[in-house]
Amino acid sequence: MAIDFKSKQKALIEAKQDFTKSAKQATVRLTRERDRLSAKLKRTSAQIKRTQVQIKRKTERLASMSKSSAAKTREELKSQVTKLKETVSATKAEAKKTREELVLVRQDLADARHHLSHALHVDKAIERFAKAMAKRAAARKKAA
Repeated sequence: MAIDFKSKQKALIEAKQDFTKSAKQATVRLTRERDRLSAKLKRTSAQIKRTQVQIKRKTERLASMSKSSAAKTREELKSQVTKLKETVSATKAEAKKTREELVLVRQDLADARHHLSHALHVDKAIERFAKAMAKRAAARKKAA
């Protein structure tokens, strides 16, 4: 009986250690992914702002051109503004996608942290169980 208990206790401790290790690893990986996505989102937002400023400047330049200016320059500016607007829309779409991914990663991270805290509380449960078993063993010795 004692050997069976020891082997089961050892298996329980090993399982707890594996669970804790995998929960910690998942938490670390998800934290890194969250940070990576947040940084990507900041870069994308900065790119959107820069592109919008460029559009504004080129549009103002285009508007301020006199009719006597060359038509070629005017067409070139129009095409640049169009390209910049396309860049803004593509970048905004990327930012939206990144935000959606970030929401999922944050949810997974919260779940992983929950599991990690659960794993760390398993130690206390094992200690309580060991104390209860020790009390039973002591009571059996007294009775015998």
